[in-house]
Amino acid sequence: MSRSLITRHPHQALALLILIWGVGYPIMKVGLAYCPPLLFAGLRAIGGGLLLAMLALRRGEAPDLAGTWPALTLSALFNVLLFFGLSTLSVKLLPAGIASVVLYLQPIFIAGLAHVWLGERLTRTKLAGLLLGFGGVAAIMVHGIDGVLSPLGLAYGVGSAAAWAIGTVAFKRAAPRSILWFISLPFVIGGSLIVLGGLLLGERWADIAWTPTFVLVLGYGAAVGLSLSWTLWLALVAAGEASRMAGNTFLVPLVSVVAGTLFLGEPLTVMLAAGGAAVIGGVYLVNRLPATP
Repeated sequence: MSRSLITRHPHQALALLILIWGVGYPIMKVGLAYCPPLLFAGLRAIGGGLLLAMLALRRGEAPDLAGTWPALTLSALFNVLLFFGLSTLSVKLLPAGIASVVLYLQPIFIAGLAHVWLGERLTRTKLAGLLLGFGGVAAIMVHGIDGVLSPLGLAYGVGSAAAWAIGTVAFKRAAPRSILWFISLPFVIGGSLIVLGGLLLGERWADIAWTPTFVLVLGYGAAVGLSLSWTLWLALVAAGEASRMAGNTFLVPLVSVVAGTLFLGEPLTVMLAAGGAAVIGGVYLVNRLPATP
């Protein structure tokens, strides 16, 4: 899917992105039954990066290393090494829907970072959204402290959200000519480091069950869950305000919670529903357009 096609049809691209990310965590949860978490995250990143590199080469796009290497380094560290690693560990320890809700603190973090780093306005409405969103996550964490959810899994989720926000704002500031190379190179480098880290921490290749289900989930994760979704995401971010585009993803946690409940049998309690609703409401306010006189 070309960048120009995405920018010409932003609403359709956003709807597709929400669907992909909404079902992504339940699908990732299935894959983790067959593979250690860090090896799984690294293999998906490497596979997705190689696919995009082949597409970029076929289109004749140049990576522009001289002009974007600082942003590429930040992307490898935050978008891949920390985001993929921490988010996969979060999904390992939490129900898929809850991991997704915590991860979607990312738009709230982006609003603050974009105000400081990109000069985007942080209005009172956006600030109210930040407070409401953090209140929702606090409700989820209070529920987790009683043993129902893993506090460590929640911490991994918040860390992954912060890392993703930093990487996204770095991309917006760098404005690289080729989105494909900007995604591909950090995916391959960061994914390789995640695999190495997993092996150093005791994960083993022998622990991977190469069943047809796992191969299908791994292939989907690399081609659709990462390659396609990140191309959609960064093209949309490049076309508008980073904070507002991030806010447009407020429906993703809802899709993920529903998918986790329907397909994985994960429980939906009143506290989790209230916390999730507050997070979604906060992100909506972050995205809300100011009133015109």
